[in-house]
Amino acid sequence: MIVREPRSIYVAGHLAKLLAPGPYDASYVAAGDSIGFAFDAQTGSHAIGTDRTATFFRDPNTYAGVPKGCDVRSCSLTGGEYLLVSGPQIAVCAKHYRSNIRAHRTRALAEQLRRWMLAGQTPDLLSAENTFRQMSAVVANPKRDPKAARWMTPRRFRQLTEMVEAKLEGPITVAALSEEIGVSASFLSRAFNAYCGQSPYDFILSRRLQRARRLLEATQHPLVKIALKAGFSSQSHMTSVMRTRLGVNPTMIRRP
Repeated sequence: MIVREPRSIYVAGHLAKLLAPGPYDASYVAAGDSIGFAFDAQTGSHAIGTDRTATFFRDPNTYAGVPKGCDVRSCSLTGGEYLLVSGPQIAVCAKHYRSNIRAHRTRALAEQLRRWMLAGQTPDLLSAENTFRQMSAVVANPKRDPKAARWMTPRRFRQLTEMVEAKLEGPITVAALSEEIGVSASFLSRAFNAYCGQSPYDFILSRRLQRARRLLEATQHPLVKIALKAGFSSQSHMTSVMRTRLGVNPTMIRRP
């Protein structure tokens, strides 16, 4: 098993870590309030603030808040890309751990932090402070799910994501997915976006990028082979999407 050190930045008194997808087994007591953002769906078992172990499922594009002093034990056989932020502006404002907090309007904040870390850049203090403040506000004042998200139950969402993963290397269309699930393509797009903050198209691209990044870090396959195994039509397509969405090119992702 390849264990990759997390990428991190320390700015404006805050520490942000980008944890790579993969198996993990973590146990710690939170030294201060912290928030996390799950880029990928995650499942495993945890006991947080209690001795009782339970199965968990984290939806992608959701936040979690961990208060200071909370006892955290969590493990997963697959894990997922995860952003963890702590610092003076992070205030959970709750006595207990909370997860699956949806605030899709601020997904761009987590994505911006990821771009900074992948590119090895340190943001200016004002931009960093604004990002941390907005992320903290999301966890402190979570909103109720919109009505359109209620049809997309966790079971239906998992069914769809499993279908995407199984077909990722080949052609995928929203029309084909909607036909398998038994709804119209337009309804599926609305419900999917309301549930996880991404359209099916964006979700599929994000999964292809994640697979490409994993292959770039773990193998020495030629870029054209990695692009095809991740479901991109060509190496240039993969490079273009990576630059647009992550702010880096494949050679910046690949590690010795």
